[in-house]
Amino acid sequence: MYMKPHNRRTVLWLLLAITGIFLIISLPYITTGTAFILGWDMRTIYSSNFENLRTMVTAWKETGTLPYWSWVNFLGNDFYSSKLFYFNDFFEYFFAFTDLPYTTAIIWMTYLRYITAGLSFYAYCRYRKYSDYTSVLGSLLFTFSVYLIQIMRDPFFASFISFLPLYFLSVDRYIRERKPFFFVFMVFFLFLNSYYLFYMTSLFTILYFILRWNQEYDSHKGMWKHAFYLIGYYLVGFMISGMIVIPEILNIIGNSRVGERSAVLLYESLVPYLNYLSGLFTPTSVVAYRTDTISNLYLYDTPNHQLMAVYVWAGSVCAILFPQLFVHKQTRKRSIIVTLLVSAFALIPILSSIMHGFSEPSFRWMANVTFLLVSSVLPFIEDMHSINKKVLNLSYPVIALLLAVTPWLFASLLGVSGIQVGYVQLLACIPTILITGIALAKEHRPLLLGTVIVELSLVSFLSCYANPSQNGLKKTDADRMTTIMGEKNYFNEWTLTLDPDNEHSFYRSYIDPQAVYFGRGTNYNLDANIRGLMAYDSTYLASTNDLVALDPEQVIDYLPWTFNIQNPYIMNLVSTKYAITGADQPSPFLHGELIGHYADTWNVYLNQDYINLGKTYRSIMNEKNYDPSLSSEITSTIICKERDYEELKSLIGNEEVQCYSAYAEGNHVSAGLLTSESGVAVLSVPFDEGWTVTVNGHKTNTYSVNGGMIGIAVEAGENDIQMWFSPKGLNIGKTCTIAGILLCAGLVILQIRSHKN
Repeated sequence: MYMKPHNRRTVLWLLLAITGIFLIISLPYITTGTAFILGWDMRTIYSSNFENLRTMVTAWKETGTLPYWSWVNFLGNDFYSSKLFYFNDFFEYFFAFTDLPYTTAIIWMTYLRYITAGLSFYAYCRYRKYSDYTSVLGSLLFTFSVYLIQIMRDPFFASFISFLPLYFLSVDRYIRERKPFFFVFMVFFLFLNSYYLFYMTSLFTILYFILRWNQEYDSHKGMWKHAFYLIGYYLVGFMISGMIVIPEILNIIGNSRVGERSAVLLYESLVPYLNYLSGLFTPTSVVAYRTDTISNLYLYDTPNHQLMAVYVWAGSVCAILFPQLFVHKQTRKRSIIVTLLVSAFALIPILSSIMHGFSEPSFRWMANVTFLLVSSVLPFIEDMHSINKKVLNLSYPVIALLLAVTPWLFASLLGVSGIQVGYVQLLACIPTILITGIALAKEHRPLLLGTVIVELSLVSFLSCYANPSQNGLKKTDADRMTTIMGEKNYFNEWTLTLDPDNEHSFYRSYIDPQAVYFGRGTNYNLDANIRGLMAYDSTYLASTNDLVALDPEQVIDYLPWTFNIQNPYIMNLVSTKYAITGADQPSPFLHGELIGHYADTWNVYLNQDYINLGKTYRSIMNEKNYDPSLSSEITSTIICKERDYEELKSLIGNEEVQCYSAYAEGNHVSAGLLTSESGVAVLSVPFDEGWTVTVNGHKTNTYSVNGGMIGIAVEAGENDIQMWFSPKGLNIGKTCTIAGILLCAGLVILQIRSHKN
């Protein structure tokens, strides 16, 4: 790979600058004892998911049990296919093997992500032959753009974005040198990191490839042929990632969050349009997620609760130099076309939905636009003589004026009042706009670099610690919440002392989210490794959709993908044995017995209707005849798919017998069931095609019944039930990976031979 030789001292200065700005972000949290928890999702899902990852990799290390299935992700989930959506970057795995609390680990991981973003963009600049100065300045603008500042709230997305410049570098390398293998590697690597975001980047690559080819050769000659070749190399990279990505994709397509939901041409609100118009010159991360009223101007909550905000701003430098793209003959036509295309996909919901994986429209894909924006203004930073000074002298005062005026204009249009607090913070950015413009006009490079560092530091601070929505949780409280039920596995060991039969039983426990977890979230069961009845899970198991249908009001919590089972009949169905509630709260069970207290604080109730893993049934119902008013019948009547009705009806018996023993750990379930006749048993294991079930050594069919639980046929007499889990699509993925590696090796051999010839 050709890359302009660099000065090691320059790289050191870049690292020091990134470190300095990051300290401005992080030190206030460290010195005040505030948890570095940037927003609700980090507190309610990412921290607990990280603990679940730690649990799974520890079990993998100690017992050799592959991390395929997790029993504490709601009622159970395909960890491999669903949770690798969050954990496909090596930062998480490195820290999962440490004992650091999440509140400490996330600081280090965030720092490493910023460093990675800076070095990645620096490598891109050096390949494009930019000077040390331009490379450092561009790297800082990308690293602390509002997209990256804001996406640090979603760490698994941030990891992907931090490597994004290397991907576009690989595209450039193919365009210039016809060397494809770095591109193949980056496709493989980014598919692993986040197939979701890479889907968006893949679509954007079409635009980027055409743009860069035209810039490089000022012609379309040969472009389509090499575009076809690049698509082939892209497919090779995808194939190599198949072992991970194919199970992930097969898992998520059954999730109800996937599917075109906004096949419309207009948003229902003005907010997305106003945000887009102001996104270039407004550091949106300062105002979008605040607890102040001004957030209503910059954050749009869609009907399906997808929060949308435009994160394009990458420093006043980019905002001021953006008009230059339209006044230079060499860039005018391309800039108009790109701007129109980007605007169409951003502002037309159905197109934005396509970019978002045929789901709710979103501006998440616009990280690519931020990258393109920064890379597009680099030539003007490199050669300040090429800047049209008349346009420049008009641009920076107008941008400063727009930043001052647009919040009040938006507030007037949207009927929002009381925006003063956040508005004052936006005004703090106006001096840096003016100084940046003067520095560009005077071609004063030291002043420009210094102003950029000050501005990025200011916006970073205002976006993080100075934001009241991100500084309200003390580190001691955050750490305490993760151990409120005791150290990991303590509760599980404690319940074994309540009943000697628990050693041979499968059971779940209801933990009251308000009394025990103070309403802070629904995922704290993951921290304690408790098999609970709650989850906030955007990659939930597809069969959970059927569970919700049993009683949506008492299964779904505050969002369509948050779950908290309150229906006592469903509690019985899923083998709930114990409940931990507040001292003055009654039992959540139909027939509950107070048997003691946990931690001398909370009531402990025993469910007298508890079912050990599963039981046989005597009656059957087609699910189309079911409605939530019939939930009292779910432990006596099989509720099945229409396609399975006749088959199950012919198998059903006349008795109700529970499993007398059950054991579930990792990827394996073992149970014993004694019946006097053949019949059908419903097990409280979520249905997934990855389960293989044998009864007395013979493989048996599985059916999705009673809200997405597993139904199986049993024989008269003793039934030894064994279940093993392997992710759906894993074998196909392995085959795809092997084929991709062999194909890549073949391409390498062909290239070597071609080079020799």
